[in-house]
Amino acid sequence: MKNIASGKVSIGFAATLFVLVINAVLAYQSITTISENNRAEVYNDRILATLAQMLSSLKDVERGQREYLLTNEPQYLAAHRIDISQIRAKLKLLVNLKSDLNQPLPRVGTSDPGAQKQQIIAFEQTIERNLDELLTTIDKRQAAVLTPARQLVLSQQGQQAIETVRQSISECERVERKGLERLQAESRQSLADTKLAFGISSLLDLVLLSVLYGLVSWDRTKQKQSEAIVRGYATEFEELYNRAPCGYHSLDADGKFIRINRTSLQILGYEEAEIVGCKQIGDLLATQSLQKFNDNLAILKTRGWIHDIELQMVRKDGSTVPVSATVIAIKDNLGNYIGARATTIDIRERVRLRRQARLSAEISQKIRQSLKLEEILQTAVEEVQKLLAVDRVLIYRFAADGSGTAVQERVLADYPAVMGSNINDPCFNRSYHDRYTHGRIQTVADITQSGFQPCYIEFLSQFAVKASAIIPIYLRDELWGLLIAHHCQAPRKWYPKEVEMLSQLATQLGIAITQAQLLEQEQLQGRELARSNAELEQFAHVASHDLQEPLRMVISYLQLLSRRYQGKLDADADEFIDYAVDGATRMQALIQGLLSYARVSSRKQPFEIVNCNVIVRDAISNLHVAIAESAATITFDPLPEVWGDPTQLTQVFQNLIANGIKFRREEVPPKIHISVTSLQPLSTSTTEDLATTPASWQFAISDNGIGIESQYLERIFVIFQRLHTRVIYPGTGIGLAICKKIIERHGGTIWVESTPMKQDSLLQPPSPHPPACSGSIFYFVIPAVGSISPQHVHKQPPD
Repeated sequence: MKNIASGKVSIGFAATLFVLVINAVLAYQSITTISENNRAEVYNDRILATLAQMLSSLKDVERGQREYLLTNEPQYLAAHRIDISQIRAKLKLLVNLKSDLNQPLPRVGTSDPGAQKQQIIAFEQTIERNLDELLTTIDKRQAAVLTPARQLVLSQQGQQAIETVRQSISECERVERKGLERLQAESRQSLADTKLAFGISSLLDLVLLSVLYGLVSWDRTKQKQSEAIVRGYATEFEELYNRAPCGYHSLDADGKFIRINRTSLQILGYEEAEIVGCKQIGDLLATQSLQKFNDNLAILKTRGWIHDIELQMVRKDGSTVPVSATVIAIKDNLGNYIGARATTIDIRERVRLRRQARLSAEISQKIRQSLKLEEILQTAVEEVQKLLAVDRVLIYRFAADGSGTAVQERVLADYPAVMGSNINDPCFNRSYHDRYTHGRIQTVADITQSGFQPCYIEFLSQFAVKASAIIPIYLRDELWGLLIAHHCQAPRKWYPKEVEMLSQLATQLGIAITQAQLLEQEQLQGRELARSNAELEQFAHVASHDLQEPLRMVISYLQLLSRRYQGKLDADADEFIDYAVDGATRMQALIQGLLSYARVSSRKQPFEIVNCNVIVRDAISNLHVAIAESAATITFDPLPEVWGDPTQLTQVFQNLIANGIKFRREEVPPKIHISVTSLQPLSTSTTEDLATTPASWQFAISDNGIGIESQYLERIFVIFQRLHTRVIYPGTGIGLAICKKIIERHGGTIWVESTPMKQDSLLQPPSPHPPACSGSIFYFVIPAVGSISPQHVHKQPPD
């Protein structure tokens, strides 16, 4: 506002000055015009006087010429010549005056200086020429005796020249008088214009000065108002400075207090006179905080500020209070450090909440460390009591009908226990249960001021409850119970951060309880499953042994019957005997397969370090007959050592190799290759080390056989599941199921990827010329012990 007023005043002064300048310019122009006109009038008066003298002299010339021509007396001739000389002298004077005045000559209305000069010359020449003619006539008269007629002619010529001179002088006189009148008129008009301009400008000056006076008065009024506002602001600032929620203080270059507000004094417990000018900042800082402040002082002087530095300040009574300080450096015009201003915030509540948050995280960790329900609940009530410093913490569990009981409690010895007491709250009904179901959190700072029903206050009073906080506990979005904190000494305020931490702990408690219940169920199911599996394996083992004995007898007698009576009975009898022998043989193979499947779990061997190169060679050796008959080629990369059962792993490799040989394409010798890849390395290196320590190995057994349709990739690992008829590919359907069970026992997984041949049905014989891209790759993963990395080795056939 002050700047606006000053600007208006400045504009007023400028406008007034501008008008005055205009007045001065107009006055100067008017004075100059009048002065020039006066000068021109003076010249015109002299010119008119000279013209009058020339006319007077011309009369004398005319009279002298006439007398001389008539009388031929010498005295008239002398006077005549003197008069002509005077005219010529006046002509010279006139020409000089006209040149100085620089005015246009008669009958030529131009102001061009060149034209004016030509006009002056022409005027002068006209007069001179006519004066010369006069002298010529005199000379002629003087040279001879003239007849009267000749005298008359000369007289007429002289009179004509005189008349011409007279006309020129008269015309010049007329023009000069007209110019004089014009100059006088211009002077009068200029004077009138000057008076008008001065009148208008004076009026404008008066108006502008009035406006300027008003602006100055308004500016002074606004200035007084601004000063009053500034004084008000200063008062408000002083009140704000002293009553602000944070502390303010100012220090000099040596760290001595030069100003401090009331909030800082309240935080420190001092009076202003005890600090300002008496104490330095180092006197009010704890030892560690003083070192921290000194370490940051160089940063303050260089950067100019320190933001949110936590310090411990020493109160007058010797106690310490944590504060968060922001310090701004004060520097002079040369950039030298001359002091600092600081704001301090009492962060005792922040530190307390931060400590509670840390304890809350520790409580959550402790709760999650146990999977036993009793330990979880006991840990929860003990740690929450320490966290909130309350007198009682209990966990209340709801029953299916909405009733409930206290299942865990932690209470100080001075107050009665809720757990084990007969809890009969006459005010608690189903509606309260429903509210907690929908997420209700109840905090009461003072039960006597809560608006509770008298019966509920009486119920709480028997347990000495003065304040309470109740947080629901949920298990999978279902209300399980309540986490309750009681303060019994006096009413207590519950801070939002405390309620938030209780809610988080209730959530963690619900998760922990859920995990404990799941673990209990899993352990129960595990024990039941283990018992069931043990019974099933025992049954399979016993059944396999018990069934083999009568089956071997049946097969023996059927084979004996076939040898003795083959061809002696009719064709139907021979066919029936063949069916019986084949069925018994297949049943024996099924029982042996079932027994092998059961032995995976019943005949477990301790795991040991297994060299896969050795067991693959053993598997190939066991299949040497099938390999030779099918002209199969078996290759494998250098394989690592693994942690497992060598017998069972040999069986896995043997079954998968045999599977590739069995399901081969016609007229195409099977090719089977075994490779391995490390998975989940525990450490990596930027250099290409030859040795790594993988967590597990992924084996791949690939073949060029008929392949498997994608919809059967999971089915082939189920026991007794077959994809082809026994006529095309004989077997029991147990081999891959055994592989799956062995790999799972080793903590791994097994799967297959395949590109099948194009044919109408897997139940029909394969095409004799299938595409070359068919085949299967069986993958399985088992734990590693440590071996060479497969990407750095070369393929080589087995020995």
